Amino acid sequence: MSRYLITPLFLLLAACASDSDGTKRLVDMEDAGTEDMSTQDTSTGDTSTTEPDCVPVESQYDTVVSPILNQYCAECHGAEPAFGAPYSLVDGYADLVDGPEGERKVDAMLSELMERTMPPAFSQQLPHNQLDTLVGWVSCGLEHPDPSDGLEANRDVWDTGDTPPAGTEPLEIRPDPQTIGPNVIDDYRNFNFSNLVTEDRFVRRIEPIIDDSRVLHHITFTTGSGLDVTYWYAWAPGTGAIEFPDGGMRIGPNDSFTLQIHYNNGAGVPDAVDTSGVRLYLGDAIGTEYGMMSPTTFSIMVPPESTATATKTCTATMDFDIIAGFPHMHEIGSTFTHDVLRQDGSVENLITLTGWNFEAQYFYEMPVRVNAGDQLRMVCGYDNPTNRMVTGGQNTSDEMCFDFMIVVPAEAATQCGGIF
Repeated sequence: MSRYLITPLFLLLAACASDSDGTKRLVDMEDAGTEDMSTQDTSTGDTSTTEPDCVPVESQYDTVVSPILNQYCAECHGAEPAFGAPYSLVDGYADLVDGPEGERKVDAMLSELMERTMPPAFSQQLPHNQLDTLVGWVSCGLEHPDPSDGLEANRDVWDTGDTPPAGTEPLEIRPDPQTIGPNVIDDYRNFNFSNLVTEDRFVRRIEPIIDDSRVLHHITFTTGSGLDVTYWYAWAPGTGAIEFPDGGMRIGPNDSFTLQIHYNNGAGVPDAVDTSGVRLYLGDAIGTEYGMMSPTTFSIMVPPESTATATKTCTATMDFDIIAGFPHMHEIGSTFTHDVLRQDGSVENLITLTGWNFEAQYFYEMPVRVNAGDQLRMVCGYDNPTNRMVTGGQNTSDEMCFDFMIVVPAEAATQCGGIF
């Protein structure tokens, strides 16, 4: 939800170009003739790149890998192994890559990390970004851990298959080729796009375009700015497309969007160039128009090394249907619950999440009818392991509590307004 003010905002002058298959895509004005570089399956993110021999990059060891191993692995796998550990993991780069492929320490590390058997449950666990960095390094960028590991939800992810609606026109929204250097770790890059259409259209479907999966961590596609930002789509490994069955969300000539891409070159690959993005399928503005409702609170205060909750309650003033929802918190989020409190005293749960992971944010199916007079109660839970107070705000190091919900009729988007 935030603008993630970690890197400068890259402003692009966008123009429409057409690939040989008729697909329109947005490119930088200086790059209007660049070919589509995507060679991936957009529904799975599988890469067509193959590398027969993997030798992790030595230059990454001292600056990136060694600090992670010393913080999270050295208690058992130190210079003198303890607690039953079979060997040290901190004896240097040469020790980790010594031996035939398949029998090296890095090969064992990859297996243990991907299966999440190490670190053991009683030890300090790697945050997902550090885990992704380490897995990327030992696999030469060919593997990524599942960001949804540990996340439990009582609703299904809203995934609508692989076939776009008939009669729609694809529009690819991608930046110029981005060079991802061997030392790029957790780099958030923002790209602005406007004038996407010349007349009102409906966005019928949104799906990811995955280019260089060795360095791609996640994608978000939003509209608005500052605290007034709304998610239209987000991708992390495993996320599929979203699609509206009989209409779409309205997009007009004056709408502006931000494509944010999170890069993490944990493998230190030297030749990474990426043009990932999103693909919109546009149709005529006919059929059902969907809106995006966004119950929100920034009344969040989580003391150091403590837990806390934030609550947003509002009363519906009209009848509407919820189709799907996108819960959103930041890095210290832990649980998320959203309920409908009926006028007769009953409670209907929209969604309950535990094991929150900032890198695994999805739209979930929430086919629930809300009637005028019903209350919606959203509760975000936080667990702050840091030594500082965390409050609500725009930056990744701050916290948020949102549920972006796709609703019908579109006018219901104004329900539960306000940020407190």
